[in-house]
Amino acid sequence: MSGSHATVTDRLLVGVSGSIAILNLPTYLVALQATFAKEVRVIMTVGAAQLLSPSTVALLCDEVLLDEKPTAQKKPGHVELANWADVFLVLPASANILGQVANGLAQNLLTTTIMASPKPVIFCPNLNRTMWSKKAVQRNLRTLAEDGHLVVEPEQAPAYEVGTGGVADTLVLPEPAVLIRHLENLLQQIGEDSVAAEK
Repeated sequence: MSGSHATVTDRLLVGVSGSIAILNLPTYLVALQATFAKEVRVIMTVGAAQLLSPSTVALLCDEVLLDEKPTAQKKPGHVELANWADVFLVLPASANILGQVANGLAQNLLTTTIMASPKPVIFCPNLNRTMWSKKAVQRNLRTLAEDGHLVVEPEQAPAYEVGTGGVADTLVLPEPAVLIRHLENLLQQIGEDSVAAEK
């Protein structure tokens, strides 16, 4: 584990929703484990687990948590997970997750954990350009910001689009190294805001 980053965090919670960008999740988890967080837990929605095998994700983090029927085995619940996390990142964040959280809905383990989080949650949206430009999506993003959450905006780059079956200039998640720089800056900003609030 690299200790050269001043803002390295002990406990990172990553929420994963059902967006096609999940196919790149392993690359992000490797980078986050290598240079940003000592321990990483991942919450996957049902949609996410259909796109990428949770057993694959489990190889790249400390624990994977899913929406499952209750069992006799005790697993960490939403409040415990929310309190455990030093940093809570939703990567990728689908339009559905953005809308649920902006409207105070808690329909699965990920959204109930976001609702229970005592800290701002950092969202990394992954939507195509048409969806991103919709008034409803922009309204939800403004609401998230007003509620104290943080958004890492997507970047423009050529990428494969499932809808068209071809490569097009579209909106994509920042590359892992760029995302980690964004996270470090956001953590510094949160720290400065909390210090200012205490004065």
